[in-house]
Order: sequence, then C-alpha cells, then structure tokens
Amino acid sequence: MSIFCHKCGKQLAPSDSFCQSCGVKIIGETAGKNISEPTELKRKDLEKRAWFRALKVVYIIVIVITVLAAGAISWSEKPQKTIDVDKSTIACNNGKLYVPNKNKIDLYGWNTDLSYSEDRDARILCKYDSLDFYNHLGETIEKNYTFMPIFNDVKYGAWIGYSLVVYLILGLIFYLVRAGFFYIAVGEKPNWKFS
Repeated sequence: MSIFCHKCGKQLAPSDSFCQSCGVKIIGETAGKNISEPTELKRKDLEKRAWFRALKVVYIIVIVITVLAAGAISWSEKPQKTIDVDKSTIACNNGKLYVPNKNKIDLYGWNTDLSYSEDRDARILCKYDSLDFYNHLGETIEKNYTFMPIFNDVKYGAWIGYSLVVYLILGLIFYLVRAGFFYIAVGEKPNWKFS
C-alpha cells in the first residue's frame, strides 16, 4: 500500500517518520495511511452498521405504506357507473313518461331501483300527474310505474393517467431521497440511472 505525505503529496516508505521531500514529521493518524484514498465511508461499510440496516427497513416500510395509500386513494377515485339523470325515465302504467330529475325526484348513484322515498314520489307522480308530493305522503299507492335507468359512459382514461403520474412522482421522490442519502453519507455522487 502506497503512503503519501499529507503536506506535499510525495510518496513515502512505510518506515519513514519524516517526509524526505519537505521534512514534515509523519506521526499519529497520518503515519501508515494512504491519504490519496478517500477517508469517507463506503457503501459496503454502511451495510455493517446496525443503524443503516434499520434505516433500510424503515425506508422499505415507508415505500410500501406510501404505495398502498396511493393505490387505495386511486382506487377510491376510480370512475364508477352512474345514472344519467337527464336520460333516465319513469314509465307510468297510464302511458306517461317522466324524467325524474325534472320532476323533483333526485337520483343518485348507480342503483337500478329507486330508493324508498324516490319510489314513493314516483308512485304519487304517476297517479296524480302532480309535483305536489306533500299532500299525498300518507297515502298507500300500488306500484304503478317502471323505472328505466340510463347510465353514463364510464371514462377511465384520465383516472389511469393521473394514477400513473402519481406513481412516477413517488418513484422519483424515493429515488432522489435514496441518492441524496448516499451522497450525504458516503459522498457517492448519483449516476442518474434508474436501475
């Protein structure tokens, strides 16, 4: 192993106590060391340290939790089949057709059946051809209509695009955190290759 003077950089013999070129005394930590080699930790040296291995486990756990959370949020925002409130109709037994939304019967969600209150209002509307539901609320009316739901087209394109962008951003953030850690801890410059 070559040894160099810490002052002038000339090569020394392992037994030298003084530099033959500049005369500086080689003692203590400098003696017997190759000062041309970096004194920082190397990545393999980090692997031997318990705190580094624990930090890797925490890093992996954070990645898994973040990816699962992003996936759950993305899945909850997935487009769903919903009723088109302007095209769905209530076909009464007396031959009349009504658009529920235009007759104060608010439709929500994706069900092919009307809710209890929507059903009650549809029966009153078909029997009395009236929007005055409050005067007939206590009355029992046999089912006198057929509900014909029309569903909106489900578009997944934007949702898939946004989900992919989120995962790409998360991947970039985790890569930068990892590269930054190794740059700070061992002075290893990032090679900017995603592998």
